[in-house]
Amino acid sequence: MNVWQALLFGLVQGVTEFLPISSSGHLALFQAWSQIQEPTLFFNVFLHAASLLAIVIFFWKQIVELKVRDYWLLAIGSIPVALVGLLLEDRFSLLTSSPLLVGGFLIITGLINRRSQRLLDNPPQKNTKLDEKKALLVGAFQSLAILPGISRSGTTLMGVLSQNLEKNQAFTFTFLLGIPAILGANLLQILELVTGAGESPNFANLLAGGLAALVASWFSLGLLKKFVEQAKLKVFSNYCLAVGSLVVIAQLIL
Repeated sequence: MNVWQALLFGLVQGVTEFLPISSSGHLALFQAWSQIQEPTLFFNVFLHAASLLAIVIFFWKQIVELKVRDYWLLAIGSIPVALVGLLLEDRFSLLTSSPLLVGGFLIITGLINRRSQRLLDNPPQKNTKLDEKKALLVGAFQSLAILPGISRSGTTLMGVLSQNLEKNQAFTFTFLLGIPAILGANLLQILELVTGAGESPNFANLLAGGLAALVASWFSLGLLKKFVEQAKLKVFSNYCLAVGSLVVIAQLIL
């Protein structure tokens, strides 16, 4: 992998990580069709760390204002994804090699976004407060993103909107809940690095990919916030339905 390819990987990672269109699905398709050498585990960890930093920067004001109860709810919401990640990730990892399945899951993500659009179009007459039961249910939605093509932000956002939470609170909780999820996944990969044979990182690639992922992730968060505020998630629904359908048709024909 050269610097330009690393930059491209970083952009794809950053743009798709937080928009409800599935970064895992896009990266799997990109890897399958681009014929670019598969990134090293160290490079993947670095890109996810850059995206994590983007969340922290974007939500810094909300993070410093978190109270003990907020941390408790985030911990409760993280239980499902932790269990699924530890127990089932290896069983689902092989699905990333099947563009046909990824295309099918992208169609499902499109339907999930369509459901979120309906929830935004018909807001509850009275907003409710987040509690332990709601946080756990939202976490269960988030854990569905173990499937390549299923968007973590998309499923989590639908989960919080279905609990009659105010849309700004829903948006914030969706991505604050992503911090322990991304951090946990990174820690598992770091453990794999430590116990493995080791890799020699290419610092030029890391710099190019990391900066691209950081900037693109921050931009994607701002873009999605505007779309949620303006109740325009239909654009992501149409995109996922179109791309998923094209992928499925292409795989069945070719």
